[in-house]
Amino acid sequence: MQRSPESKEDPVYSGTVDLQENDFWPGYYSRTHVGAREVTYGSVMEGLREGRVWVDHGCLIDSIDVTVTDGAMSATLGGELTAKRGRAVSLTVTLEPASKPNFAGFVPELARVDVIMGTVSGPAEDRDAMMAPETRVITQLPVADLAVKDGKISWTQVLEAPSEKFYIRLRGTDGKRSQPGFLGANIDPAGPAIDQPGNADPWEDLWFYTNPIFVGVIS
Repeated sequence: MQRSPESKEDPVYSGTVDLQENDFWPGYYSRTHVGAREVTYGSVMEGLREGRVWVDHGCLIDSIDVTVTDGAMSATLGGELTAKRGRAVSLTVTLEPASKPNFAGFVPELARVDVIMGTVSGPAEDRDAMMAPETRVITQLPVADLAVKDGKISWTQVLEAPSEKFYIRLRGTDGKRSQPGFLGANIDPAGPAIDQPGNADPWEDLWFYTNPIFVGVIS
């Protein structure tokens, strides 16, 4: 059977992948995880609309649970917590490292988790700016420094919250390729490195990203 001129080669792992000519089957490399209350199409769509979503590359981790609380109320991915001004707000994260080989045949190892915070200041004046004001990496956590219990990694940290509405989100990496972010190392010391088409190995550059949790501050 001949391939059509528009078709691509199968995504076979051989150390490098030509990013211009090949792509991966759905779920083979990139995965989207949705917090659904039921195993139904409607529940999955509800989870997408409400932002209960995290994504990963190369099966970097098995699961992640993120909660922000002020001691009285809490919120998770896609949600919003309304906290009183001056009340401590804390972030609690529990994740499960990868437990089985991915489609390239190896078990990925998470090296670092980054906590990212940004303010919410209203609609952007320029929708093409593609930048979130005052967003920065506030914590870099080497996995080797985190406690492991029953196969899970977890920690809690108090957030030095801005005075106005803000959001918090996480990302993690295998630590093999990184570079300072577009706005400089003081904003993002070690973000994803730009791929070079035809000279990159996606399986040696794995990340996960969570949707944000929003926190509104009231008097």
